[in-house]
Amino acid sequence: MKKLIIAAVVAAAVGGAFYANYAATQEVKKVVDQQISALSAQSGVDITYNDISANVFASSMQLSGIKVQSYTGDEMIATIDNIEVTGYEVDAVPPHTGFVMKSFRFSDDFLAQLPENANNKLASASYDVNSSLDYDKDTGSSDFALNVIANQVADVRFNLGLANSTPLMEASMAISKMQNEAQGAELTLEQQLQQQSKMMAAMTQLEPRSINMSIADEGELKAVVDSFLEAQGMSHEQFQHTVAMQLQQAPVSEELAAAITNFVSGLSELTVSASLPEGKTMMEINQQIMALMGQPEELASYINLQASGK
Repeated sequence: MKKLIIAAVVAAAVGGAFYANYAATQEVKKVVDQQISALSAQSGVDITYNDISANVFASSMQLSGIKVQSYTGDEMIATIDNIEVTGYEVDAVPPHTGFVMKSFRFSDDFLAQLPENANNKLASASYDVNSSLDYDKDTGSSDFALNVIANQVADVRFNLGLANSTPLMEASMAISKMQNEAQGAELTLEQQLQQQSKMMAAMTQLEPRSINMSIADEGELKAVVDSFLEAQGMSHEQFQHTVAMQLQQAPVSEELAAAITNFVSGLSELTVSASLPEGKTMMEINQQIMALMGQPEELASYINLQASGK
């Protein structure tokens, strides 16, 4: 009897979880379809998907089999294997949100229409995108990370650390609420101005803390760059010479110039990072950067610039 009771409890829990996920999926589908409809109308393309699922316990949603076509449906533009969004909440800023897109590809028909001097190696690559936002409500700090991979070509990463980001998060939530209430309808001019005002006010309070950027070869980066240069009638050696000449005239530190020179030569990896002064808003830092533009070594010291290339 005890085993039967346990089995019944487990079955009820599984059934409840299944129903909760099913109900969440149906609710999410309404929102997603509404947003896709608005995006399609704005961009002039038709966006469809094969399947959608939601996990109420992980606060996640996944779309699969996504197609981007001409509005008439007679021309395929691109396909995406799947998109997953995690941590999204309608009425609050969660401590972590994530966005993952797998295998974005332009269609063969779309690629065939590109100009002859277009970089087909890069355009025909499959792309993966992974971005996340971590927000600490108690301290007001947040970290944004973006990773774009052009498979077999390059891996590009960007990370941004911010302090005093609570006003920005609150402004973003207010704007999101306004857009949801509009249910896909175009916002009035007054509402658009309100959005801009809120975002501008929040941006003035932001305190940038750190910036990290990198690009790394995934196998064919040099071939892609050389293909682009060839279309411009330039050899790799000529490109190196041009960059060297520009760096001599540009107000950059010796370390950054050396990193760029080495990267242009080897096209293997370039990393640049900066740790910004604490307690300074974005506007204050920008003002100081402008004041130091003619003094590259002093500017590099002010923002703790580090760079390497190979």
